[in-house]
Amino acid sequence: MIDMITSSAKNSYSMEELIEYIEQSISLTAEMRSDLHAISIVKNVQKGEVLLSEKSLRKIQIFVVSGCLRSYYKTDNGKEHTLQFAIKNWWIGDYITMFKNEHSIMNIESISHSKVILFEHKDLENLYIKYPTLAVLQRKGLENRVAALQKRVLGLLTLTAKEKYQRFVADYQLFEKVIPNYQIASFLGITPESLSRVRKEISIT
Repeated sequence: MIDMITSSAKNSYSMEELIEYIEQSISLTAEMRSDLHAISIVKNVQKGEVLLSEKSLRKIQIFVVSGCLRSYYKTDNGKEHTLQFAIKNWWIGDYITMFKNEHSIMNIESISHSKVILFEHKDLENLYIKYPTLAVLQRKGLENRVAALQKRVLGLLTLTAKEKYQRFVADYQLFEKVIPNYQIASFLGITPESLSRVRKEISIT
């Protein structure tokens, strides 16, 4: 009984984190909060745990309460290409699956002990229909993610390895020492050897 109460309290805390994040932009009514609770799945995720696998048709959106997740694509020869890291108050998902009704090509895993809130995409869509203000917020959030992705692509094309790494450290400072080197290198589009050289260069200057 004590464990159940503790778990319920932790879940409520996680939801309050999400509600606080949303209310930075809009106010939520009691009914909106209740409906949001009803479709949420609060989950403690272990390091290395996979939340979405390639070839899945499950449409989920994941809100990170704490910890760090990543999405990555694996080629036929086993090489991994990291598309995104997601930390506190960030959303992550496979948008090809969600919006194109195609099998996922991404894997989403936790690279640390993390706490997340999972939503089925259809449940969120129904919520947006019921509450247009949430739909507007969702659209703005999606616009921000598209803009961030465009900046990331441009950075991969134009920045030096040192500049890419410095930008990465600025964005993910708390997790830079937690994320494995090969994952950072794949995210930056450089080799692990180049990453080591950049780190040495920075430590010397």
